[in-house]
Amino acid sequence: MLMFGMCVLGLLAGAARGELYWIAYEGDVFPEEEGWRRETVGTPPERSLVDGSLVIDSRPHWDTTDTYAMLPEHGLDPADDEAFVGEWRLRVEDSHLWAAAVQISSDDGHSVIFLIGKDSLLSYYEPDVLVALEAGVFHEFTLSSADMRTYALEIDGELAAEGSFFDSLFPGSVAGFGDLVPGGGCLAWWDYFRFGAVPEPSAFVILIAALGVLTRGRRCCSVRR
Repeated sequence: MLMFGMCVLGLLAGAARGELYWIAYEGDVFPEEEGWRRETVGTPPERSLVDGSLVIDSRPHWDTTDTYAMLPEHGLDPADDEAFVGEWRLRVEDSHLWAAAVQISSDDGHSVIFLIGKDSLLSYYEPDVLVALEAGVFHEFTLSSADMRTYALEIDGELAAEGSFFDSLFPGSVAGFGDLVPGGGCLAWWDYFRFGAVPEPSAFVILIAALGVLTRGRRCCSVRR
């Protein structure tokens, strides 16, 4: 259950420290058009772009997987006094099992995988992390970690779970999303998927506001030294 990928989007100066970066997919085009590597297994699912979201419908072919990921050359891990943040907005309109998924793997291969169904989220490596979700609506998810060993997960602005990365056999420095579970199927709307190493929260808010001015009219951006 590995998400693959490699590519870094265009770079902008302005990060407070050399290790800061921010990579974002905003649902305006298919991810591979912006450097995300697409991996499919089995019959490719139906997909479309609707109202600023990537819509993946794997229900007709349960043998399929369809994932999008990056392996940045500079790695994922934050430096001292920084934190890794991954965030995504998703609506699972229909599902069989938990087919929609997000994977984050640290530079040394410690991983967390969230499987997301119509009305719940499950941590693949942590069976005790099971969170109920309101069905059929968009939810905003934010994972944060200072050490890539433990994490906090907020859903719609509220702390939903705290857990640990698993010492997996996967290659490191991977962040990705998509339809991950063969034998499952879902109709999922991915509004955005973003990740990066960020400074303390107040400085990060200022940085993102400045990028909004610099990139007006374009929804996808990256920042790095």
